[in-house]
Amino acid sequence: MDEEIKEKMVLLCQTISKMLELAFEGFRKPTGKPIQEAMEIKDKIHHCSSELTRSVVSKTPSSEKGREWAKPYLSITSSFDRMTYNIEGILDCLRAKAQNHILFSDRAVKEVNDVFQEAMRLLENLPDLILTQNKLLAQKIGEEVRSMFKIANGYSEEHEERLIQGICVPKSSPIYLGIIESLKGVIGHTLEVSGKLVSLSSQSSL
Repeated sequence: MDEEIKEKMVLLCQTISKMLELAFEGFRKPTGKPIQEAMEIKDKIHHCSSELTRSVVSKTPSSEKGREWAKPYLSITSSFDRMTYNIEGILDCLRAKAQNHILFSDRAVKEVNDVFQEAMRLLENLPDLILTQNKLLAQKIGEEVRSMFKIANGYSEEHEERLIQGICVPKSSPIYLGIIESLKGVIGHTLEVSGKLVSLSSQSSL
């Protein structure tokens, strides 16, 4: 992998990780400050994403082979952009939760914490994968993503069942489910990036 592209990719990934960490802090301590800081980081992410795209395009020959070379890199950049979009969705949910003074049950808090922590941990693996393109690490990420999807889907189904039974407060439900689904989006795009990085390991350089 081209060293300049690799560096820009790592920086972009690390910046998204920081935004997700701030969103998690905003969930645990809804003071508003972490949420504001996360939104400020969004501008840096967009800048890093644009720089990465420009770098890839500038190194891409106009030939068909060149365009094929660029596709995985541009797909990875798109996945990073979608992660950012999902984190923005989490921040929207957190603002609505604070503005409407909505409280989660202890169980809901634990479930959101579980998915948040796993999303952050999986995302933190990507810089190492970018640098090494280690297939075993990518395989491990894939297994953990599939396991977390199963757990998160179970949380959503159980929550809906509690809602039907009248255990959960209806006004908290869209926010809880919105956070879980957005975190699943981050996790899913982590898997997408992982797969594309492994495919690059067998790609010939320009």
